[in-house]
Amino acid sequence: MRKCLLTTALVTLAFSLIFVNSLLASFTDEFEGTSLKNPNWKWQNEPANWDVGKTKAGWLTFTPKVNQNLWSDDSTTRLYQETSANKIEIETHVVVNYKGECMVAGLVIKGPKENNWTTLKFWGRSADAIIQWQHKQTEVVGNVPNSTQPAGTIEAYLRMAKDGNNYMGWWKKSKTDEWIAIKPDAPIDLTPPLEVGIFGGICAGSGEATIQYEYFKDLTDPVTAVDSHSKLPVTWGMMKSHY
Repeated sequence: MRKCLLTTALVTLAFSLIFVNSLLASFTDEFEGTSLKNPNWKWQNEPANWDVGKTKAGWLTFTPKVNQNLWSDDSTTRLYQETSANKIEIETHVVVNYKGECMVAGLVIKGPKENNWTTLKFWGRSADAIIQWQHKQTEVVGNVPNSTQPAGTIEAYLRMAKDGNNYMGWWKKSKTDEWIAIKPDAPIDLTPPLEVGIFGGICAGSGEATIQYEYFKDLTDPVTAVDSHSKLPVTWGMMKSHY
């Protein structure tokens, strides 16, 4: 009996260490509680007003500044992590409430050495908002089909994958919708380490925006793949149920 209990304890400890190490290596952050949980986050142009869980439980909320854009240069408020991984797959859910003629928010993978990037983003305009697939000053898909939403409060689920120098994107409007692939893919040579993350900005001299992200998922890490309803890491949750 003692041997069995000791074995169980050792197995549990081993899996706990694996889980903790995976969190350190993973990009995932569920934005639960009142602080950023992933220790690898870095800010570019950290906003004066941002919080986790205070404005809305389970969400990262921030207010960007005016004259912040991701087009000819990157002047945005950006939350990112560094990586040299050859394969990356990330996902987020973004909701933006904005007024004005220009707002940007979404996913980005940036190569600082080239000062170039690939981004899957909302471009909010005075009358409407569209999803775009871009590199620096280059349209891959200037207006993703059927992605237009009226100006005001907009939302989308965005997903991006990197395989070598090829980048793929997907989007959907609602949680229960099927993912829609964005074509063509977006090949680009970016030298690691890369900066992987989310961003936002008011890309005009005036305007207002509140940008919220529900989560940032690393879909390449099976240990931190989460159940969409409970936000509990699926592998870890299943393992704990046996003890």
